[in-house]
Amino acid sequence: MAPINPRPWIKSAVLTAAFALSPLPGAAAPAVEKTGGPESCAECHLQEIEAWKLSTHFKTLNTMNRRPEAAAILAKLGLKDMKTAAQCTECHYTSELINGHSEVTAGVACESCHGAGADWIKIHGDYGQGFTKATEPAEHRTTRRATAIARGMLNPDNLYVVGANCYGCHILNDEKTANVGGHSPGSAGFELLSWSQGEVRHTILSHDNKANPVATPEHQRMLFVVGCILETEFGFRATARATEKAAYGIASARRADAARKLLAKIQALAPTPELAPIVALAQATGLRLNNAAELTAAADRIAALGSAFATHVTGDRLAGIDPLLPGAAQFKGTPYEVVAKPVVAKP
Repeated sequence: MAPINPRPWIKSAVLTAAFALSPLPGAAAPAVEKTGGPESCAECHLQEIEAWKLSTHFKTLNTMNRRPEAAAILAKLGLKDMKTAAQCTECHYTSELINGHSEVTAGVACESCHGAGADWIKIHGDYGQGFTKATEPAEHRTTRRATAIARGMLNPDNLYVVGANCYGCHILNDEKTANVGGHSPGSAGFELLSWSQGEVRHTILSHDNKANPVATPEHQRMLFVVGCILETEFGFRATARATEKAAYGIASARRADAARKLLAKIQALAPTPELAPIVALAQATGLRLNNAAELTAAADRIAALGSAFATHVTGDRLAGIDPLLPGAAQFKGTPYEVVAKPVVAKP
């Protein structure tokens, strides 16, 4: 079975003039022929790589396929190896093209979230002849980032664009894998804020390699609301794929319904004109079997509105939702701590 891309139009999407309005991403695995693996990022992002090595995303390469529950799912689906089955590799691993064949080379890695890098990684790290990251002219930076995004880098300045890749895997996109294989229809308790501020946190580069701090209150609010919009979108897509009243369809509809109710609560506590049409559309859409056309159309519209929300809304406008936010005790896993280099006195 080929990986399912819930946003097929991304293949031909064109970057708009403003890089903040980059195309919405597909949630399928990065193109194997354009994937360079985490080593292609390590030269410039050494501490981010060290943070990744402590995460479940990294460890899944050698642990996931050894779990008894994984073996049970494979057996029920008539599959033999997680590392060769597309249903498994598109979310649990990073694959590269080696000697003409797709081979798993890492767990969930850099390009799983930021896009396959072959077409943009050199541009991404080119600050201009004679310049460094600190001295790069503003115009060059804008052009560099826009070009990298146009060539496949998922826009780091738009939470919706990057977060979509999280939900593309944490909400299962294959009904059979759940109903027949017994795989969970989605990661229990997955929520963008709490899961991004724990072990996967790597906000090192943006802070001059001096710390790996938790997101600011304003950014936490944005992560929470954007995650809720994504939960609604991908819940609608999953419900649209359901063909029978079984575990996958029931769980997906319940998850989407809970998300849209939370969106309504968010809008009541911190109303914004950008969220209002999302709430209205989500509430008006029928969460039921055999309603794929309406659900998919609504999900497509929510995706566009969600990306616009992430572009135009700032966290200072969302202070009213603070009672809803998960606290540090709910962050998933322990974040990587940057160890300060000792100061050596000059003789």
